[in-house]
Amino acid sequence: MAADTTTDRSEQVHFIERCFELADDAVARGNHPFGALLVLDGGVIAEARNEVVTSNDPTRHAELLVLQVGLPRVVPDDRARLVLYSSTEPCAMCSGAAYWSQVGRIVFGCSMQALAQAAGSDFLVPSRELLARGSAAPQVIGPLREERGRAQHESFWSACRG
Repeated sequence: MAADTTTDRSEQVHFIERCFELADDAVARGNHPFGALLVLDGGVIAEARNEVVTSNDPTRHAELLVLQVGLPRVVPDDRARLVLYSSTEPCAMCSGAAYWSQVGRIVFGCSMQALAQAAGSDFLVPSRELLARGSAAPQVIGPLREERGRAQHESFWSACRG
């Protein structure tokens, strides 16, 4: 993988901002604030928003949905060039799915720690910690624009408790 450059950082922030927009859209549709993109060579091949509440299915996380839609569009030899962008650090389930999908890089906006502070901690395992146990773990980058993600979660989860 190429080292992060200023251009990479600018592109990463652009895609993270899109993930935050998808998370806002998820909330508008009655779901939790999570959004994800799957990117290959700088081009978006799939995007998804959380559907856990409206589908009544706890596995309908944005990251899983974007992998389900995007992976069939990519030949297996290209998977290592895929970047999974997520508004929030992927949970254990989604990190595992990214690992088994052979995604080369995960970039997230809001950290697991900030999510835990806003929503409460419930089986939150930092993705780097989980992925470090694998033999071919994707590169993990984040948090990016954490203040934006933290505000998004604090607003959502405080309204849920109020």
